[in-house]
Parts: sequence; structure tokens; C-alpha cells
Amino acid sequence: MRFVVEPEIFELYPGLRLPVAVAERVEAAADSTGVEKLWRQAWEEAGQSALTYGNAQSHPRIAAWRDAMVAMGISGRKFPSSVESLLRRAFKGGEPPSINPLVDFYNSISLRHVVPAGGFDLEQLDDALELRFTREGDTFRPLDSTSAERVEPGEVAYASGNDVLTRHFVWKQSHKGLLGESTRSVFLVCEVLGEVEESADGVTQAVLEDLSEGVRRHFGAEPATFLVEERVPAASW
Repeated sequence: MRFVVEPEIFELYPGLRLPVAVAERVEAAADSTGVEKLWRQAWEEAGQSALTYGNAQSHPRIAAWRDAMVAMGISGRKFPSSVESLLRRAFKGGEPPSINPLVDFYNSISLRHVVPAGGFDLEQLDDALELRFTREGDTFRPLDSTSAERVEPGEVAYASGNDVLTRHFVWKQSHKGLLGESTRSVFLVCEVLGEVEESADGVTQAVLEDLSEGVRRHFGAEPATFLVEERVPAASW
């Protein structure tokens, strides 16, 4: 299996770094209690930061993503990054929403470091995983739909073959590749903009370590880890 980032993505997002963890024979519900505790802690700590920032878009790491989207000619308000949506909900307080242990785990990493995070079930993918611009023939099946829709060329997306797995980078996810209780082969990734790494030196490595340690501790698997960036734009396992 292979993960490849199109070179033009790094031109569009200078300094972009992608910490990745891949694991086989994952036990998705091995330590659901531990994941629940981790997720609740990240949720509560993120909520407390509302006292500092007031609203999610004022957080510098969220603002960096909004600026990056605007630079592409895309409204950051209309297509917020996944971490902005999470942070907004955390700022409102209340109980943390739970989907399943794998998703709750990567969401906890996302909120803890205020960077977008996601994951895919590798057994559902028919081709290599790519981060690229969408092209003619690509389709996307939203979570709230039973049918696939055509995608215009030129969006930044995770894709496998002609199946678009996310739209507008990390705004919305497809049915294809969703993580669940039956997942055994997992790909986890975070996106760290160059501006974010420069303002918080070491955040990429911290994210990579949290991904690796968490998969080992909570899901009973030994992950392979990679740092995908402009000088190393692909990973194989």
C-alpha cells in the first residue's frame, strides 16, 4: 500500500507536514474506556481555551487554515477545516460527541494539538491513497446521501482511484473508507501547516508520537509511522 502527495500540494501549502500512522490487526474496541477518557480530557481542555480565544476562528492555528483556504480562493467560513468545526463545538461545552473509539481517538489528537486529523479504513480502498487535486471522473458519496455525486476538478482531496474520500482538504468525509468497530487496517493522518510548525516548533513530532503511542496503547497494534513532506512526498508499507 502507498500514500502519495501530489507535488503541487506542497507548492500550494509551503511547509505542509503530514504525520502518519498505519497499523494492521487493530482491535478497534480494545480499550474503549481509555479512549473515552482521552477524548473527554481533550474536549474539556479545548473548551477551557474559549476563555483565551473567545471563538474558534480567533485561535491562531484555526486562522492559519482559514488563510490557507482563502489563498486557494475558497471561503474558510463556508468550508471550515475539521478542527475548526470540532473546536467550535468544544467551545459550546456539554458532553463530547462520541462516534466510535478510532474516530474519538483521532479527534482527541486533533483537539489536543489544534490540527486537523482523520483516518481511513485501508481495507475499503481499492487503489493507493493520494492527497491530490480532484480531476474529471472523480465522485464523492456524502455521509448524508445514498448516492455518489460528481466533483469538480481542482479541489484538494484525499482520494483512492476516482473515489474522493474528503472534499476541500478536510472539510467533509465520504462513506468510502470510514473507520468503525470492524476496522482492522487503519491509516491515521494529521495536517500541520508550515505556519503552524514555525509558530510552535516540534508540534509535528508531538503529533506523530501521540498517534503512535495511542495506537499501541488503545488498539493493541504496532504502528508504522511516517512524516510525509515536500522532500519525502510518499510513504509505503
